[in-house]
Amino acid sequence: MKPRTRKNRKWSKELVQDEIRTWHAAGKPLYSHNVRKNFQELLAAGIRYFGNWQNAVASTGIAYDEVRKYQHWSKEVIVKKIQELHRQGVDLSFRSMMLSKYNSMVYAAIRPNHFGSWKSALEASGLAAEEIYRYRSWDESKIIDEIRKLKRMGADLSSKTMDETANPLIATARRRFGNWGNAVEKAGIDYDSVRRRRRWSRDQIIEGIRELRTQGVRLQSGDVRQHAPALFAAACKPRFFGSWSKALKAATA
Repeated sequence: MKPRTRKNRKWSKELVQDEIRTWHAAGKPLYSHNVRKNFQELLAAGIRYFGNWQNAVASTGIAYDEVRKYQHWSKEVIVKKIQELHRQGVDLSFRSMMLSKYNSMVYAAIRPNHFGSWKSALEASGLAAEEIYRYRSWDESKIIDEIRKLKRMGADLSSKTMDETANPLIATARRRFGNWGNAVEKAGIDYDSVRRRRRWSRDQIIEGIRELRTQGVRLQSGDVRQHAPALFAAACKPRFFGSWSKALKAATA
């Protein structure tokens, strides 16, 4: 990027603020080194009218700590911000984050004395990077198909459980449909019925196990915990089968 210059431009406080907001809205890094490199005149005007660049940025209502390249992005702060963005359904793929206003956080995260890579930063935040990339490019039809598949498998589709067990899917669905309830309804499922805790029976558990087998899911306990946690939990309850092995035996008899 070539440095941006405008000769004989008449600067004012308001014009400096307008340019800063324009850069911020476009997702361009506002840390001083980048502005000095790409728009030196703006940096100089900001310092002239506000005393320093930090004051110039802060005068627009933008938190300067969020635009710094490295200084205040500790490992703890990075993890906290990633988790916060994840709850909001933000696309946390590397490319998307580098194009966002949080690119300074990504730069900090991939430094050797922090996490070394964006994938490691995601994992340190309790997120599975492969799941984030799996759902990122899904369109509405793929999301609907996945919801229907989970329904057939007996998964608990309440937002609370999905946030805990399939957060990348529910986050992507929220971006595509506005909220999780809309996505479930688009899949032809009454969301009011899944908001309440499902009442299992032995027959429903057996049916769910057989559906998993039809879907090609390995029926080992670890795989079932991941793909159908509600089914697994119900099968292991004393009033039903008491253990996964006994439920599996009943379903395959």
